[in-house]
Amino acid sequence: MSAGIPPPPLNSPSGSYYWLEWYTNLTNILNGKGYPWTNLNFASSNITDIITRNHNDLQNIQGGFGTTQATGLHYHMVGVGFVDATAAAPKLPTGWSVVHTATGVYTITMPISLTPPNFFAGATSNTAGNVVQYINVSGTSSFVVNCTNSVGTTAIDTAFSFWVSAL
Repeated sequence: MSAGIPPPPLNSPSGSYYWLEWYTNLTNILNGKGYPWTNLNFASSNITDIITRNHNDLQNIQGGFGTTQATGLHYHMVGVGFVDATAAAPKLPTGWSVVHTATGVYTITMPISLTPPNFFAGATSNTAGNVVQYINVSGTSSFVVNCTNSVGTTAIDTAFSFWVSAL
């Protein structure tokens, strides 16, 4: 990946300043010191060549936009939202919907064609004393959030926040 080591000073006498300088530069390059970043050549490099790859530093990775899961897309967070206790005024991503199907049961449908096990969902209650007991992700492009009281014995309507990720 580097631009290369400069050629040795073959026309200079052994032990001259030019040889000393060349050996010093060679040592610095081999030890990772003193080589300008601008002299590196990244042609034909790959992200896997880099030892530290921080997620937020990556560029040009498709994040899952669109209405279908296509081959080669790198899905991450698909959507986040908030549902109030009656599902009357939810805050959902564009094209998503929620139906309050029974006490404590909410079906959220997303406009992205995902089938289990290619996505997962999580949620947390926004109401003290209530919990999201479990989430059923067995449907295509939808999941069901089930909420109960804090001991899990009675279904109860509650406000909750959710997130969905896909593979």
